[in-house]
Amino acid sequence: MLLDNHIHSSTAALRARAQPAVAGRDGVAAPESADALQPWWRVVARCPACGSDRALGRGPLPDRCYVFADERIPLPDCGVTVTGCADCKLHYKSVVPAPAFLASVFRRHFDTGAGGKWLERHDFAPEIALLRKLSDTPRFDLIDIGAAGGDLLEQYAGSGAAGRRSALDVVRYPRLDEHLDGEFITGFLDEPVRAWSGVPYDVATLFDVFEHLYDPGTAFANLRALVRQDGLVFIETGNGASYWPRRFGIEQWWYARLIEHHVFWCREALTAAAIRHGFDVVFCREVRHKSRREMSAGNTAVDLLKVGLYRISRHAYPRLATWFGKEGNQPWHPFAKDHLQACLRKR
Repeated sequence: MLLDNHIHSSTAALRARAQPAVAGRDGVAAPESADALQPWWRVVARCPACGSDRALGRGPLPDRCYVFADERIPLPDCGVTVTGCADCKLHYKSVVPAPAFLASVFRRHFDTGAGGKWLERHDFAPEIALLRKLSDTPRFDLIDIGAAGGDLLEQYAGSGAAGRRSALDVVRYPRLDEHLDGEFITGFLDEPVRAWSGVPYDVATLFDVFEHLYDPGTAFANLRALVRQDGLVFIETGNGASYWPRRFGIEQWWYARLIEHHVFWCREALTAAAIRHGFDVVFCREVRHKSRREMSAGNTAVDLLKVGLYRISRHAYPRLATWFGKEGNQPWHPFAKDHLQACLRKR
């Protein structure tokens, strides 16, 4: 199914998700009425993970617009603040794009080519080997959530004995089917999963999915349904407590300045959410993002130059970038371990 067909068929569900919460009096810039932001934005007044309204700290994004592909998307007039939860330590944005609006942005830039967004090829061999060690069966049934083109499923099948290979995603990308040996579930992880086999999996994998969640509670409930007792959930997501967000402020972090990223986990926040929803954390480590682990020497050198300029003068860096026709976002350190990998076991 192509993206256009999927988006049109699920517009009603997306619009249902777009109803904003009521903004609280938390001292940050906010619209007088959350209704003023409809249908494009919605206010997040409480921590999406634990429901607390106690803030640990706040910082406004320094931008006037998001950039997605070649499109500039103005922020709402009230701006966007990254808020830390005082109770569970999750960081989250005070205003997020309504799902229907964000889906329309994705649709305008959808590309099924090899270089399309989320279709870059990556090496998952180390993670597959680790899952074989952590799982109680070497031939496990696997569902990859946010599977895109199916690289992980392909590499799992080619690594030896493999069980069912299934996927859950918003889009059924063209080359995914050749790597499926199970089912494809259409939808968002943080919406009720309505149509699937009902036969749970040994392992669920989620690479770069958790930062996109609007409703972590529903996502965890779905993971409990999709994974069997003692089954594993393997997550990779950005680490809001890593060096760069701590050093320069999480609101400056390149990762927080993407329109599709709404929540920012750390070890403490992920552990608290896992325990709350009936999972134990059996493994957790800081890693470089999968794309950083595969960089060429030339690209690494260019990124190190950018990082050096940013360290010398982070206030002048945006102006310098503008001279070269580039965005002035904080550069991405090629060696930064700014992501977490965690493996949860269902109790």
